[in-house]
Amino acid sequence: MDLRHPSENRPEDTRNVIIFVVLAVLLWVGFDYFYQQPRTRALAEQKKQQEQTIKTLQAEGKLPVQRSRDEAIAAATRVSFEGARIKGSLSTQGARIDDIILKDHFEDKEKTKPITLFSPPDTAFTQFAETGWIAEGDGVVLPDSNTVWQKEEIQPDHIRFTWSNGQGLDFTRDVTVDENFLVTVKQTVENNSAAQVRLYPYGKIVQRGLSKYHEQGAVWHEGPMGYIGGDLHETKFDKILKRKIEIYEAMTGWIGIGQKYWFAGFIPGSQELSQYRFIGERSPIKEQKDLYQVDMRGLLREIPAGSKTEVTTHLYAGAKEVPIIENYEKALNVGHLDLIVDFGWFYFLTRPFMFLLNLFNSWVGNFGIAILMLTVILRAAVFPLANTSYRSFAGMKKIGPKVQELKTKFGDDKAKMQQELVKLYQQEGVNPAAGCLPILLQIPIFFSMFKVVSINIEMRHEPFFGWIQDLTAPDPTTIFNLFGLIPWDPPSFLHIGAWPCLMLLFMLIQQKLNPPPEDEMQRQMMALMPFFMCFILAKFAAGLVIYWTFSNFLSIIQQMVIMKSMNVEIHLFSPDNWVPKKRVPKDGKDLPPVEGKAERVYEKPAPKKADEPLF
Repeated sequence: MDLRHPSENRPEDTRNVIIFVVLAVLLWVGFDYFYQQPRTRALAEQKKQQEQTIKTLQAEGKLPVQRSRDEAIAAATRVSFEGARIKGSLSTQGARIDDIILKDHFEDKEKTKPITLFSPPDTAFTQFAETGWIAEGDGVVLPDSNTVWQKEEIQPDHIRFTWSNGQGLDFTRDVTVDENFLVTVKQTVENNSAAQVRLYPYGKIVQRGLSKYHEQGAVWHEGPMGYIGGDLHETKFDKILKRKIEIYEAMTGWIGIGQKYWFAGFIPGSQELSQYRFIGERSPIKEQKDLYQVDMRGLLREIPAGSKTEVTTHLYAGAKEVPIIENYEKALNVGHLDLIVDFGWFYFLTRPFMFLLNLFNSWVGNFGIAILMLTVILRAAVFPLANTSYRSFAGMKKIGPKVQELKTKFGDDKAKMQQELVKLYQQEGVNPAAGCLPILLQIPIFFSMFKVVSINIEMRHEPFFGWIQDLTAPDPTTIFNLFGLIPWDPPSFLHIGAWPCLMLLFMLIQQKLNPPPEDEMQRQMMALMPFFMCFILAKFAAGLVIYWTFSNFLSIIQQMVIMKSMNVEIHLFSPDNWVPKKRVPKDGKDLPPVEGKAERVYEKPAPKKADEPLF
């Protein structure tokens, strides 16, 4: 008959948990020392060799000479344009849009380096947009990347280029920039020849290599994407290289290439049956970067002699700012342009969460405070369900002594034990499963908050208070150098900051308030769960950790109030390894448990002898 308290550790369980923790730490250290560090050194050496190989191939003329972005822009005759939020230039050769800078978004918190979205070919990273015409049949000379256009009209936000092909076709290209991130390209073809001409309009975005802003992550999408014919299509960079090409046709849609915070894509100016393509092409030369392209082709235009046609295409090139995107969605009558922001599976939660977070920030001017305000709203929304959960937990703790008496009485008869346990639950009005639903509900809320903090460009580089200078970056402090008091920079995997430590404290308190699992091994594993969560979430955005910490704090307050109202004692710091007293009469025989006795009496176990083994 086992009279130990349910939370008392059996020696073999403690030993197993210690062995597990030690092995896990050794495995992690071994992985880092024998695999991760050598791999990092090998990649650095490989990169150095590739750079040398590229220089050799460039010297031999097998690869184009790579120039800096400034050199590439200075090498061509260009016409500059500027709007309220973007600026750039177009080369008269090709008239491609290959130079765009975002004026009010920066690479660093100090706001010294603006974001460069488009860059010309033969630079470290190439991305540009191109519009033009494709002829049906041969014999028609059309403008291409080598065509030198004439400047006809130049204003800061409007540029007009013209070119004649010598066969009676006159081409005009008007490029207009609005007050945000929209570039409108209107192409006109006037047929002054004696024959009809059949042309297709097209627009394409070409990217070679991955941007320096590329942030690979499972939470957001980066790569070709489009909303075509009512369906969202997303293909990551590595997948399109394997598939090589994806082709879709629809009356409506948009297409582009997305990064975590930035997007460049085309929106047709009118609804017509168009072809949309995603293309990925591996470079035949290992040292050259891979090619990614998205393009769209409109309906065939038949241009009789003496007539003309025009087509308008809109290029969105800028930040993923939801209010701006929504305005364009209405103005251009395009469906779900908001999906350029990766709201994920829980769209119905993520969208309102982001709206409320940005709204609260507009009121208080601090995203950290806005997160706390949103946390209060979310806790209030789940308050009724959380009440049910915490009342269930409190009820389970209240009948804990009675459950233990049943285990003592029917410990060897599992069927009878289960039968009596069900009867006890019914008598006390306790439902052990009632606490599950609110916990399950927290999962989509947590992941939605994770998504919002990760993709909300409004939060980028936004500070909280104290040492948190960027809510989208991890807490920069670590407990392993006493939060900066010791002049030592620990390895990255040991960066567990002050906010994660506070989160750990609240999770441990909340764990104390909940009834422990019946199974001893589950109890041991659950005891480790807060430390595991702390270690994992310490690498995530500080805004997410602040949300989870404050949410746990509110949960603790709510749970303690409920426990007090149900007359359930709260023992946050009582020893867990005390054992129930045995009621032993003078004859030395055990007495049966007293029916209905619910109080718990404990005594400390006798100390181990000096020669007694630990395990």
